[in-house]
Amino acid sequence: MKLTKMMMALALPSLVYAAAPAVSNINVAQDEQRLVTISYTLAGADAIVMMDVLTNGVSIGKALYANATGDVNVKVRQGTRKITWQPRETWPDQKIRDNSLSVKLTVWPLDNPPDYMCVDLTRPSTVVWYISSNDVPGGVTADIYKTDKLLMRRIHAEGIRWRMGLAGDATKQRAHTVTLTNDYYMAIYTMTFAQRNKFYTTGNESGKLPDNSMSYTALRGSSANWPTAGHSVDANSLIGKLRSHSGIDTFDLPTEAEWEYACRAGTATRWSFGDSDAKAVVSLYAWYNSGTSSSRHEPGLLIPNPWGLYDMHGNMWEWCLDWYSDGDAFCKTGDDVIAPVGPVSGSYRCLRGGSYAHYDTHARSANRDGGTQSPGSPYTTIGYRLACVANFNDAQ
Repeated sequence: MKLTKMMMALALPSLVYAAAPAVSNINVAQDEQRLVTISYTLAGADAIVMMDVLTNGVSIGKALYANATGDVNVKVRQGTRKITWQPRETWPDQKIRDNSLSVKLTVWPLDNPPDYMCVDLTRPSTVVWYISSNDVPGGVTADIYKTDKLLMRRIHAEGIRWRMGLAGDATKQRAHTVTLTNDYYMAIYTMTFAQRNKFYTTGNESGKLPDNSMSYTALRGSSANWPTAGHSVDANSLIGKLRSHSGIDTFDLPTEAEWEYACRAGTATRWSFGDSDAKAVVSLYAWYNSGTSSSRHEPGLLIPNPWGLYDMHGNMWEWCLDWYSDGDAFCKTGDDVIAPVGPVSGSYRCLRGGSYAHYDTHARSANRDGGTQSPGSPYTTIGYRLACVANFNDAQ
Protein backbone atom coordinates (compact mmCIF):
# COMPACT_ATOMS: atom_id res chain seq x y z
CA MET A 1 0.00 0.00 0.00
CA LYS A 2 1.30 3.44 -0.89
CA LEU A 3 2.62 5.46 2.00
CA THR A 4 2.64 9.20 2.41
CA LYS A 5 5.73 11.18 3.33
CA MET A 6 7.39 10.05 6.54
CA MET A 7 7.42 12.17 9.66
CA MET A 8 10.62 13.11 11.40
CA ALA A 9 11.17 10.85 14.40
CA LEU A 10 13.26 11.45 17.49
CA ALA A 11 14.30 9.09 20.27
CA LEU A 12 14.99 10.66 23.63
CA PRO A 13 18.07 9.33 25.41
CA SER A 14 17.18 6.73 28.00
CA LEU A 15 18.01 7.16 31.66
CA VAL A 16 21.46 5.84 32.55
CA TYR A 17 21.24 2.45 34.24
CA ALA A 18 23.11 -0.81 33.94
CA ALA A 19 21.98 -2.53 30.73
CA ALA A 20 19.99 0.57 29.94
CA PRO A 21 17.21 0.10 27.38
CA ALA A 22 17.26 2.29 24.27
CA VAL A 23 15.22 2.73 21.10
CA SER A 24 16.55 3.07 17.56
CA ASN A 25 15.53 2.57 13.92
CA ILE A 26 12.39 4.65 14.35
CA ASN A 27 10.23 4.84 11.26
CA VAL A 28 6.88 6.65 11.02
CA ALA A 29 4.50 6.52 8.08
CA GLN A 30 0.84 6.90 7.12
CA ASP A 31 -1.13 4.74 4.72
CA GLU A 32 -3.97 5.69 2.39
CA GLN A 33 -6.53 5.02 5.13
CA ARG A 34 -4.68 7.61 7.28
CA LEU A 35 -3.46 4.95 9.75
CA VAL A 36 -0.12 6.02 11.24
CA THR A 37 2.40 3.27 11.95
CA ILE A 38 5.47 3.84 14.12
CA SER A 39 8.05 1.05 14.13
CA TYR A 40 11.14 0.98 16.32
CA THR A 41 13.76 -1.32 17.82
CA LEU A 42 14.15 -1.72 21.58
CA ALA A 43 17.52 -3.05 22.74
CA GLY A 44 19.52 -3.34 25.96
CA ALA A 45 16.66 -4.47 28.22
CA ASP A 46 12.89 -4.75 28.36
CA ALA A 47 11.33 -1.40 29.22
CA ILE A 48 8.20 0.73 29.38
CA VAL A 49 7.97 2.86 26.22
CA MET A 50 6.13 6.18 26.14
CA MET A 51 5.30 8.35 23.11
CA ASP A 52 4.72 12.02 22.40
CA VAL A 53 3.67 13.55 19.07
CA LEU A 54 4.74 17.11 18.27
CA THR A 55 4.25 19.72 15.60
CA ASN A 56 7.12 22.18 15.22
CA GLY A 57 8.49 20.91 18.53
CA VAL A 58 5.24 21.37 20.50
CA SER A 59 3.11 18.43 21.68
CA ILE A 60 -0.24 18.13 19.93
CA GLY A 61 -1.69 16.96 23.25
CA LYS A 62 -2.10 13.39 24.41
CA ALA A 63 -5.86 13.50 23.90
CA LEU A 64 -5.28 13.49 20.12
CA TYR A 65 -3.30 10.26 20.18
CA ALA A 66 -4.71 8.57 23.29
CA ASN A 67 -6.11 5.92 20.95
CA ALA A 68 -2.60 4.75 19.96
CA THR A 69 -2.25 0.98 20.38
CA GLY A 70 0.53 -1.57 20.35
CA ASP A 71 3.90 -1.26 22.05
CA VAL A 72 3.32 2.04 23.84
CA ASN A 73 2.62 2.87 27.52
CA VAL A 74 3.20 -0.80 28.34
CA LYS A 75 6.00 -3.18 29.24
CA VAL A 76 7.78 -3.88 25.96
CA ARG A 77 10.09 -6.79 25.15
CA GLN A 78 13.32 -6.25 23.25
CA GLY A 79 13.16 -6.48 19.47
CA THR A 80 11.36 -4.73 16.61
CA ARG A 81 8.12 -3.21 17.86
CA LYS A 82 5.16 -1.29 16.45
CA ILE A 83 2.68 1.42 17.48
CA THR A 84 -0.41 2.29 15.45
CA TRP A 85 -2.42 5.48 15.66
CA GLN A 86 -5.58 6.42 13.81
CA PRO A 87 -5.84 10.26 13.81
CA ARG A 88 -9.19 11.43 15.09
CA GLU A 89 -11.59 13.63 13.18
CA THR A 90 -10.29 16.64 15.11
CA TRP A 91 -6.87 16.25 13.47
CA PRO A 92 -6.59 18.82 10.58
CA ASP A 93 -7.02 16.93 7.28
CA GLN A 94 -6.12 13.74 9.22
CA LYS A 95 -2.96 13.50 7.10
CA ILE A 96 0.75 14.10 7.43
CA ARG A 97 1.70 16.60 4.74
CA ASP A 98 5.18 17.82 5.65
CA ASN A 99 8.09 17.33 8.03
CA SER A 100 6.74 19.60 10.75
CA LEU A 101 5.49 16.67 12.82
CA SER A 102 7.77 14.45 14.93
CA VAL A 103 7.48 11.56 17.34
CA LYS A 104 9.40 11.19 20.59
CA LEU A 105 9.82 7.79 22.21
CA THR A 106 11.02 7.69 25.82
CA VAL A 107 12.07 4.49 27.56
CA TRP A 108 11.66 3.84 31.27
CA PRO A 109 13.65 1.01 32.90
CA LEU A 110 11.44 -1.55 34.60
CA ASP A 111 12.99 -0.73 37.98
CA ASN A 112 12.22 2.98 37.50
CA PRO A 113 8.70 3.12 36.02
CA PRO A 114 6.48 6.21 35.46
CA ASP A 115 4.43 7.62 38.33
CA TYR A 116 0.99 6.32 37.34
CA MET A 117 0.07 2.69 36.65
CA CYS A 118 -3.33 1.37 35.61
CA VAL A 119 -4.46 -2.27 35.73
CA ASP A 120 -7.40 -3.24 33.54
CA LEU A 121 -9.63 -5.44 35.71
CA THR A 122 -11.60 -6.69 32.70
CA ARG A 123 -8.67 -7.87 30.54
CA PRO A 124 -5.91 -10.19 31.79
CA SER A 125 -2.28 -8.99 31.75
CA THR A 126 -3.24 -5.49 30.64
CA VAL A 127 -1.18 -2.91 32.55
CA VAL A 128 -0.39 0.58 31.24
CA TRP A 129 1.63 3.49 32.60
CA TYR A 130 1.32 7.27 32.45
CA ILE A 131 3.92 9.91 33.27
CA SER A 132 1.62 12.23 35.21
CA SER A 133 -1.97 12.60 36.36
CA ASN A 134 -2.56 14.92 33.39
CA ASP A 135 -1.87 11.99 31.07
CA VAL A 136 -4.45 9.67 32.64
CA PRO A 137 -7.29 9.31 30.10
CA GLY A 138 -10.42 11.04 31.35
CA GLY A 139 -8.67 12.26 34.49
CA VAL A 140 -8.04 10.35 37.72
CA THR A 141 -11.61 10.92 39.01
CA ALA A 142 -13.28 9.25 36.01
CA ASP A 143 -15.74 6.52 36.96
CA ILE A 144 -13.79 3.85 35.10
CA TYR A 145 -11.06 3.99 37.78
CA LYS A 146 -13.69 3.09 40.35
CA THR A 147 -15.25 0.25 38.35
CA ASP A 148 -13.24 -1.47 35.59
CA LYS A 149 -9.68 -0.29 36.22
CA LEU A 150 -7.34 0.04 39.18
CA LEU A 151 -5.34 3.29 39.08
CA MET A 152 -2.21 3.56 41.23
CA ARG A 153 0.33 6.25 42.10
CA ARG A 154 4.05 5.59 42.57
CA ILE A 155 5.27 6.48 46.06
CA HIS A 156 8.92 7.52 46.00
CA ALA A 157 10.08 6.14 49.35
CA GLU A 158 13.35 4.25 48.90
CA GLY A 159 16.06 5.41 51.30
CA ILE A 160 14.05 8.35 52.74
CA ARG A 161 14.25 8.68 56.54
CA TRP A 162 11.06 10.12 58.05
CA ARG A 163 9.18 10.40 61.34
CA MET A 164 6.42 7.88 61.87
CA GLY A 165 3.89 8.39 64.64
CA LEU A 166 3.05 11.43 66.67
CA ALA A 167 5.03 12.92 69.56
CA GLY A 168 3.14 12.54 72.86
CA ASP A 169 0.99 9.60 71.69
CA ALA A 170 2.41 6.98 74.03
CA THR A 171 -0.59 4.68 74.16
CA LYS A 172 -0.65 3.51 70.59
CA GLN A 173 2.40 4.59 68.62
CA ARG A 174 5.44 6.46 69.87
CA ALA A 175 7.16 8.83 67.45
CA HIS A 176 10.15 7.16 65.82
CA THR A 177 12.07 7.25 62.56
CA VAL A 178 11.60 4.85 59.67
CA THR A 179 13.44 4.24 56.40
CA LEU A 180 11.67 2.25 53.68
CA THR A 181 13.72 0.25 51.19
CA ASN A 182 11.48 0.25 48.11
CA ASP A 183 9.40 2.59 46.03
CA TYR A 184 5.89 1.21 45.69
CA TYR A 185 2.57 1.93 44.03
CA MET A 186 -0.48 2.75 46.15
CA ALA A 187 -4.03 2.65 44.83
CA ILE A 188 -5.56 6.09 44.29
CA TYR A 189 -8.79 4.82 45.90
CA THR A 190 -9.96 2.16 48.29
CA MET A 191 -11.29 -0.82 46.34
CA THR A 192 -14.94 -0.52 45.36
CA PHE A 193 -17.57 -3.24 45.05
CA ALA A 194 -17.53 -2.91 41.27
CA GLN A 195 -13.77 -3.55 41.19
CA ARG A 196 -13.89 -6.41 43.68
CA ASN A 197 -16.71 -8.11 41.79
CA LYS A 198 -14.41 -8.63 38.80
CA PHE A 199 -12.68 -11.39 40.80
CA TYR A 200 -14.44 -12.33 43.97
CA THR A 201 -18.19 -11.95 44.17
CA THR A 202 -19.71 -12.10 47.64
CA GLY A 203 -22.94 -10.47 48.76
CA ASN A 204 -25.34 -8.53 46.59
CA GLU A 205 -23.90 -5.04 46.66
CA SER A 206 -22.24 -3.47 43.63
CA GLY A 207 -21.23 -0.08 42.35
CA LYS A 208 -18.78 2.64 43.32
CA LEU A 209 -19.10 2.47 47.10
CA PRO A 210 -16.04 1.18 48.99
CA ASP A 211 -16.08 -2.59 49.41
CA ASN A 212 -16.62 -3.52 53.07
CA SER A 213 -17.36 -7.19 52.54
CA MET A 214 -13.82 -8.59 52.66
CA SER A 215 -12.05 -9.74 55.79
CA TYR A 216 -8.26 -9.64 56.07
CA THR A 217 -8.27 -13.43 55.64
CA ALA A 218 -10.42 -13.27 52.50
CA LEU A 219 -8.05 -10.69 51.04
CA ARG A 220 -4.86 -12.73 51.61
CA GLY A 221 -5.90 -16.28 52.48
CA SER A 222 -6.09 -18.41 55.60
CA SER A 223 -2.52 -19.71 55.28
CA ALA A 224 -0.91 -16.32 54.47
CA ASN A 225 0.48 -15.30 57.85
CA TRP A 226 2.35 -12.00 57.61
CA PRO A 227 5.17 -11.48 58.45
CA THR A 228 6.32 -15.08 59.02
CA ALA A 229 5.14 -16.17 55.56
CA GLY A 230 6.19 -12.90 53.92
CA HIS A 231 4.09 -11.73 50.98
CA SER A 232 2.82 -15.21 50.20
CA VAL A 233 -0.95 -15.27 49.62
CA ASP A 234 -3.43 -18.02 48.81
CA ALA A 235 -4.21 -18.36 45.10
CA ASN A 236 -7.98 -18.22 45.68
CA SER A 237 -7.83 -15.08 47.82
CA LEU A 238 -8.77 -11.74 46.27
CA ILE A 239 -5.13 -10.62 46.13
CA GLY A 240 -4.11 -14.01 44.75
CA LYS A 241 -6.68 -13.66 41.97
CA LEU A 242 -5.53 -10.11 41.22
CA ARG A 243 -1.91 -11.26 40.99
CA SER A 244 -2.87 -13.98 38.53
CA HIS A 245 -5.06 -11.62 36.49
CA SER A 246 -2.56 -8.76 36.27
CA GLY A 247 0.72 -10.70 36.10
CA ILE A 248 2.06 -8.54 38.96
CA ASP A 249 3.08 -10.89 41.76
CA THR A 250 3.84 -8.22 44.38
CA PHE A 251 0.27 -7.01 44.91
CA ASP A 252 -0.58 -6.94 48.62
CA LEU A 253 -1.90 -4.75 51.40
CA PRO A 254 0.55 -2.04 52.49
CA THR A 255 2.48 -2.33 55.74
CA GLU A 256 1.62 0.20 58.41
CA ALA A 257 4.76 2.16 57.58
CA GLU A 258 3.97 2.18 53.85
CA TRP A 259 0.41 3.30 54.58
CA GLU A 260 1.43 6.17 56.87
CA TYR A 261 4.24 7.35 54.58
CA ALA A 262 1.80 7.50 51.64
CA CYS A 263 -0.85 9.21 53.79
CA ARG A 264 1.55 11.86 55.08
CA ALA A 265 2.76 12.66 51.55
CA GLY A 266 5.92 14.32 52.83
CA THR A 267 4.30 16.08 55.80
CA ALA A 268 5.00 15.77 59.54
CA THR A 269 1.75 17.37 60.70
CA ARG A 270 -1.40 15.86 62.21
CA TRP A 271 -2.97 15.66 58.79
CA SER A 272 -1.55 15.61 55.28
CA PHE A 273 -3.07 19.09 54.90
CA GLY A 274 -1.66 20.59 58.12
CA ASP A 275 -2.33 20.77 61.86
CA SER A 276 -5.77 22.39 61.84
CA ASP A 277 -8.56 20.42 63.51
CA ALA A 278 -11.17 22.96 62.41
CA LYS A 279 -14.22 21.06 61.18
CA ALA A 280 -14.55 23.34 58.15
CA VAL A 281 -11.01 22.35 57.08
CA VAL A 282 -11.12 18.65 57.94
CA SER A 283 -14.43 18.21 56.11
CA LEU A 284 -12.76 19.21 52.85
CA TYR A 285 -10.54 16.11 53.02
CA ALA A 286 -12.22 13.53 55.25
CA TRP A 287 -15.56 11.76 55.68
CA TYR A 288 -16.09 11.25 59.41
CA ASN A 289 -18.92 11.12 61.95
CA SER A 290 -19.86 14.77 62.14
CA GLY A 291 -23.15 14.11 63.91
CA THR A 292 -25.15 14.84 60.77
CA SER A 293 -24.01 12.07 58.44
CA SER A 294 -22.65 8.59 59.04
CA SER A 295 -22.42 6.49 55.90
CA ARG A 296 -19.96 5.35 53.27
CA HIS A 297 -19.25 7.62 50.34
CA GLU A 298 -18.03 7.04 46.83
CA PRO A 299 -14.24 7.56 46.86
CA GLY A 300 -12.69 10.57 45.19
CA LEU A 301 -15.29 13.19 46.05
CA LEU A 302 -13.14 15.21 48.47
CA ILE A 303 -9.70 16.81 48.14
CA PRO A 304 -6.85 14.26 47.81
CA ASN A 305 -3.63 14.40 49.81
CA PRO A 306 -0.60 16.15 48.22
CA TRP A 307 0.35 12.98 46.35
CA GLY A 308 -3.08 12.55 44.79
CA LEU A 309 -4.40 9.75 47.03
CA TYR A 310 -8.06 10.12 47.95
CA ASP A 311 -9.76 9.33 51.25
CA MET A 312 -6.59 8.54 53.18
CA HIS A 313 -8.36 10.46 55.96
CA GLY A 314 -11.76 9.01 56.83
CA ASN A 315 -14.48 7.24 54.84
CA MET A 316 -13.18 3.70 55.55
CA TRP A 317 -10.73 2.14 57.92
CA GLU A 318 -8.16 0.28 55.81
CA TRP A 319 -6.58 -3.10 56.51
CA CYS A 320 -2.79 -3.06 56.79
CA LEU A 321 -0.50 -6.10 56.77
CA ASP A 322 0.82 -5.77 60.33
CA TRP A 323 -0.41 -7.34 63.52
CA TYR A 324 -1.61 -4.64 65.93
CA SER A 325 0.26 -3.72 69.13
CA ASP A 326 0.43 -0.64 71.37
CA GLY A 327 3.04 1.56 72.99
CA ASP A 328 6.47 0.04 73.66
CA ALA A 329 5.30 -3.25 72.20
CA PHE A 330 5.03 -1.42 68.89
CA CYS A 331 8.18 0.71 69.23
CA LYS A 332 10.13 2.83 71.68
CA THR A 333 10.44 6.58 71.38
CA GLY A 334 13.41 7.40 69.21
CA ASP A 335 13.68 3.99 67.56
CA ASP A 336 15.24 4.08 64.11
CA VAL A 337 13.73 1.25 62.04
CA ILE A 338 14.39 -0.06 58.54
CA ALA A 339 11.32 -1.30 56.62
CA PRO A 340 9.28 -2.38 59.69
CA VAL A 341 6.99 -5.38 59.31
CA GLY A 342 5.25 -5.29 62.70
CA PRO A 343 5.00 -8.00 65.39
CA VAL A 344 5.33 -11.67 64.50
CA SER A 345 1.98 -12.51 66.10
CA GLY A 346 -1.14 -10.93 67.52
CA SER A 347 -4.92 -11.07 67.75
CA TYR A 348 -5.96 -8.24 65.44
CA ARG A 349 -4.59 -6.69 62.27
CA CYS A 350 -3.87 -2.99 62.20
CA LEU A 351 -6.39 -0.53 60.81
CA ARG A 352 -5.56 2.92 59.47
CA GLY A 353 -7.35 6.06 58.30
CA GLY A 354 -10.49 6.32 60.42
CA SER A 355 -13.98 5.97 58.99
CA TYR A 356 -17.31 7.64 58.33
CA ALA A 357 -18.60 6.25 61.64
CA HIS A 358 -15.79 7.58 63.86
CA TYR A 359 -14.66 10.99 65.08
CA ASP A 360 -12.36 13.08 62.95
CA THR A 361 -9.39 12.55 65.31
CA HIS A 362 -9.37 8.87 64.30
CA ALA A 363 -8.55 9.97 60.74
CA ARG A 364 -5.27 11.76 61.52
CA SER A 365 -2.16 10.53 59.71
CA ALA A 366 -0.63 8.79 62.75
CA ASN A 367 -3.81 7.37 64.26
CA ARG A 368 -4.02 3.60 64.34
CA ASP A 369 -6.33 0.98 65.70
CA GLY A 370 -6.61 -2.77 65.96
CA GLY A 371 -10.28 -2.65 66.72
CA THR A 372 -11.92 -5.75 68.12
CA GLN A 373 -12.69 -7.28 64.75
CA SER A 374 -11.19 -10.65 63.97
CA PRO A 375 -9.02 -10.77 60.82
CA GLY A 376 -11.34 -13.54 59.67
CA SER A 377 -14.45 -11.35 59.67
CA PRO A 378 -15.48 -8.34 57.56
CA TYR A 379 -16.81 -5.21 59.19
CA THR A 380 -19.03 -2.44 57.88
CA THR A 381 -16.45 0.33 58.40
CA ILE A 382 -13.38 -1.53 57.11
CA GLY A 383 -12.16 -1.40 53.50
CA TYR A 384 -8.77 -1.83 51.86
CA ARG A 385 -6.33 -0.14 49.53
CA LEU A 386 -3.84 -2.19 47.50
CA ALA A 387 -0.14 -1.67 46.91
CA CYS A 388 2.67 -3.27 44.90
CA VAL A 389 6.43 -2.86 44.52
CA ALA A 390 7.50 -0.35 41.83
CA ASN A 391 9.93 -2.74 40.17
CA PHE A 392 8.83 -4.95 37.29
CA ASN A 393 12.09 -6.63 36.29
CA ASP A 394 10.80 -9.93 37.63
CA ALA A 395 7.08 -9.40 37.02
CA GLN A 396 5.72 -11.07 33.89
